This record gives sequence, C-alpha cells and structure tokens, in this order.
Amino acid sequence: MSGNNPHPRVPTLKDLYGPKQSSFPWEEHQAEIVRFWIDSGDCWGFLFHHVSGTYYSAKEQRLLIDCGLGTIVVTGPKALEFYEQFSNHRATLIKADGKDILSVKMHLNSEGLAKKDAEVVTPEIGGGDLSL
Repeated sequence: MSGNNPHPRVPTLKDLYGPKQSSFPWEEHQAEIVRFWIDSGDCWGFLFHHVSGTYYSAKEQRLLIDCGLGTIVVTGPKALEFYEQFSNHRATLIKADGKDILSVKMHLNSEGLAKKDAEVVTPEIGGGDLSL
C-alpha cells in the first residue's frame, strides 16, 4: 500500500512482462534512439530513422550500419541476431562483451566531420579499415 490509498497497487502488464531480460550484449525494448558503446568506451546514439543502409557479411560475421554521422561496425558470432532485432527496432543498446559481440566501432564520415574535428571529439575514431 502506498500513501492513503487502502488498495494495494496492482502490477501492470508492463511490470509483469516488460522488456525481455536477455543474456545477449544488447538490450531489447522499443525506443527512438539506438545507442552503441564502442570499444574506446564512448557511446554514440542516433534515431532509428537516421539509418541510411545496412550490410551484413556472413563470412566475416560483421554488420555495417550507416547513418549520417558515419558507419557503426559490429562484429561477432551474434552480430546477425543483433541485426535481426535492430531491424525490427527492438535492439536499442549494444556493447561488445568479448564473446557474442567481439567489437563495436564507429568510423566517422569524412564529409560529416573533418579529421581534426573528429580528433577533438574522440581520438580513437577516424580512418580505419572497413574492407570486408
């Protein structure tokens, strides 16, 4: 019971069946912004509708997610499962765990930010090999 209300609080369906508790290195629930914790420890986020394209390489177990800022590169044996959840707007946060998701990196678009500006934002970003 809470306050002066004589009736106990009845749990809502969301309380009972809310976001699925996943053992995967990503969270599953609906949100407008998806967040990526990259290997350097920084977090990048953008709205789902800002994704301009995706590519998954089965051979490399690598997912590329292109947005206005640049390209997020997710690698690991569960990258495809993350991609399926991400594509359905269900995966909203990811961070490498060294097992299922080996790496999450951000490669900025050279058009979006000059290299010197990117170094001011975070020295870990820039260049990098995106070849498959």
